Amino acid sequence: MKKKIILGITSSIAAYRACDLVRLFVKDGHSVFPVLTMHAEHLVSPLALETLSGNPVFSDMYTGDRRGMGHIDLKRDASLLLVAPATANIIGKFACGIADDLLSTTYLSVTCPVLIAPAMNPNMYAHPAVRENIARLKSWGVRFIEPEEGEVACGDWGAGKLADNETIYRAAVDVIAR
Repeated sequence: MKKKIILGITSSIAAYRACDLVRLFVKDGHSVFPVLTMHAEHLVSPLALETLSGNPVFSDMYTGDRRGMGHIDLKRDASLLLVAPATANIIGKFACGIADDLLSTTYLSVTCPVLIAPAMNPNMYAHPAVRENIARLKSWGVRFIEPEEGEVACGDWGAGKLADNETIYRAAVDVIAR
């Protein structure tokens, strides 16, 4: 059965992998609505995401060409909010209830399950502030896909590398199926 997935994409260098993730969901018959943070737009093309998803790409809370409220329109009939990749910044915003962009306001408005796939420098991922924010979100029922250990874009080594797309896809489909 076709499900609506809101795919949040943040400004990790791993943002380019969202295109293949969209393709996996669409191939399986799901409807994907990409939501990019302002900085993610520098790393992945909204046009590519729109072409692959067949849906408009959302990024601006105050866009003039839509009459509705983006975060409210997006949440309707959503089966999942998946954020992949998720930076320390967006995890912190979610954990503190900060709603200063379309993705963070969408997070606060959804009633569907939320699944987060972090991607960041290993030192950032291990930082006590990030660990506390993740623990807080988990205590609220937010699910996480643990990052892989390996070399990240800057050359550092450790846990922080975005999980592979197949792992993210399987976890998302599992959440939707429940």
